[in-house]
Amino acid sequence: MDPVVEIKARLPIEDLVGQYCQLKKKGRGFVCVCPFHNDTHPSMQVSPDKGIAYCFACSSGGDVFSFYQKIEGVDFRQAVKDLAERTGVKIEGMALPRPEQKEHKERLRDCLESALRFYRASLSSHPESVSYLQKRGIPEEQIEAFELGFAPNSFSDTYQHLLKEGFSRGEIVDASLGIQKELSEGKIYDRFRNRIMFPIRDAHGDLVGFGGRTIGDDDAKYINSGETELYSKSAVLFGLHLAKEAVRETKRIILVEGYFDVLACHRVGVKNAVAVSGTALTESHVKMLKRIAESVVLCLDQDRAGKDAAERAFYLCAPEGLSIRAVEIAGKDPDEAAAANPATLASALQSGGVPYLDLIVSRLSASDRSTADGKREVAAVLFPLIKALPSAVEREHYIGKAAALLSTTPVAVEEDMQRIHAAPKLQQELPQEGRDLQSGFAPAEVALGMLCLFPTLRILISELIEPEGLFLRELYHAIRKLDGTEEVSVESLRMPPECVERAAVLLLFCEHHGFAEWSETLAAREIRKNCAHANREFLRKKQREIAEKLGRARSEGKTAEEEKLSTEYQEVLKLAKMAVR
Repeated sequence: MDPVVEIKARLPIEDLVGQYCQLKKKGRGFVCVCPFHNDTHPSMQVSPDKGIAYCFACSSGGDVFSFYQKIEGVDFRQAVKDLAERTGVKIEGMALPRPEQKEHKERLRDCLESALRFYRASLSSHPESVSYLQKRGIPEEQIEAFELGFAPNSFSDTYQHLLKEGFSRGEIVDASLGIQKELSEGKIYDRFRNRIMFPIRDAHGDLVGFGGRTIGDDDAKYINSGETELYSKSAVLFGLHLAKEAVRETKRIILVEGYFDVLACHRVGVKNAVAVSGTALTESHVKMLKRIAESVVLCLDQDRAGKDAAERAFYLCAPEGLSIRAVEIAGKDPDEAAAANPATLASALQSGGVPYLDLIVSRLSASDRSTADGKREVAAVLFPLIKALPSAVEREHYIGKAAALLSTTPVAVEEDMQRIHAAPKLQQELPQEGRDLQSGFAPAEVALGMLCLFPTLRILISELIEPEGLFLRELYHAIRKLDGTEEVSVESLRMPPECVERAAVLLLFCEHHGFAEWSETLAAREIRKNCAHANREFLRKKQREIAEKLGRARSEGKTAEEEKLSTEYQEVLKLAKMAVR
């Protein structure tokens, strides 16, 4: 028997999750406090029937392998080995099979690796990119160590190269290296153009995406790979695979703002630096940090955005018991400081900085505290930070500092602190376009999930424009093949193996929200609403793409191409009529 199948048969999802979380029976399944975010009530749904454990609050979980990978921070093959040992499944001498989803992921990773080789070769053949890096003070050895490359300033050089390497159009788009441009012909253009390319690797060193810094006048200085099966920006820290050894030695990790800042830290001999990749710091990032470090040193820009980012980091890290420290470098970021005075930067970073709250108290000491309004403003900043500390001893220490700062008593500070929340609600990372804020599912997914539950309403699938993306395309066509009476399970959908887990999660979501108990009238209204939402998002995207190309065709005097694009635009308008029916 396939060891993956045998492991699943021997290890029920509830048994695995129960080893990490306290399960509570609910209906046909279980619930538990989610281990992947700061959950205050049972948010994780555990379904023995579907073999899935999933938290709809933070969109984390999956089957036994996905759950184990995330909670232990290992890759799929290691998860198979570990769970085989737990279940007594023999895999010695056996080539570990990879489910089709993993095979698809490997194809995407191979596609990324091929693109990386192309970008690295392009760097040396484009003097302007080499000159840019020299001006930024990046030595040759760092170019090699960080595998920097260059995406040519062309419409489709990378795409054409990848086609020649044997990758399909779909794989190139799914790897977030190409973007489908035209509605009727499906032409694809390069996502990254005229940019210094930073390969983004996960904690294990596997390539998952890219960040690109323009060397031209592009308004978007940086762009990153979109969310893919490999790359989730909320779960990746740039440079972590290179920092792990230094972090293990120091038990400290330095958080900086950008790719060049990480390079700057390495240039001055500080190896335990990482940066977020295309997003603000998230709870998932903090969980990663907690596994390998005891303290986080913030070395962020000194502008308003940098200070806000530092405050956010404190509110996320402090409840996890991480020591939060900060380094300030006189109006400079690490990249600028490395160029101006590398020895000073190295000394500041190696010192570990000062406790973040001490820095805040120092800043607030310069404010006017002679009036009640002035004291209220200081309290509004300082008290929530103190209350976020999990240690009573630390809270008492900073209550004393706050009392001295405000010329009052610790008792008065404690009394006021009782009336405030522990921390302001942090704004979450913006969801992907068209993605429901609460469910984590795109409107098209919600519509298709509900169509699974209501056989007599499946005719409404004609109101949904065929969606993009592997999972949505497969689910769309699977439902179209069903008759009007067939009840749906994950098995009856006959989805490709790489889509089965997501389908199970979607059906669990529908079950969790009780959609099956809705009247057909209410369900039809909700399906139509989500179809319309999905169609609008699809058409907006197509209109933006066509408008961009139309503008370029007009500016370049390409009349024939302009006429063809105008025809495409009319096709979009026809589809738009469907979206508002």
